[in-house]
Amino acid sequence: MVKKISLTSGFALAISFVVWWSVAVQAADEKHDAHQGHQMAHLNHIKTQAETEALKPGDAVAMACSMCKHVMVQHVTKDKSHVKLMTIGEKHKCVCGGTVTVVGTGKGKGKNEEVNHVCTKCGDHAMFVCATKPGSGGKHQHETDK
Repeated sequence: MVKKISLTSGFALAISFVVWWSVAVQAADEKHDAHQGHQMAHLNHIKTQAETEALKPGDAVAMACSMCKHVMVQHVTKDKSHVKLMTIGEKHKCVCGGTVTVVGTGKGKGKNEEVNHVCTKCGDHAMFVCATKPGSGGKHQHETDK
């Protein structure tokens, strides 16, 4: 009788441990990745050429237009072509067919001057630029903090 009670108690304790462990692991996974396994990159608003130059290969720069609802993502490489997106005087095409010109706002000096992207069709304040945290390689914020 004592053997049966001990065996049953041990079995119940083992099942309790397995259930507790699976709930704890699932809760940790949900806390760790709120996007259910999808890789997400945290992007920060950037305003200057200097902020763009601080990015490393593997990072990403995104330009979004609120008028034509287009987002362009450029991955940072060693060639530094991504810097043109924030260099005063540079021009590129918008998906709407307009021409986007990078202009200085007068806030800051040199590479630290804030810029604005003016589209001939979308207007002066339709676009903004954001990027991954410099050196993060586009990884989750919590992965870069390890």
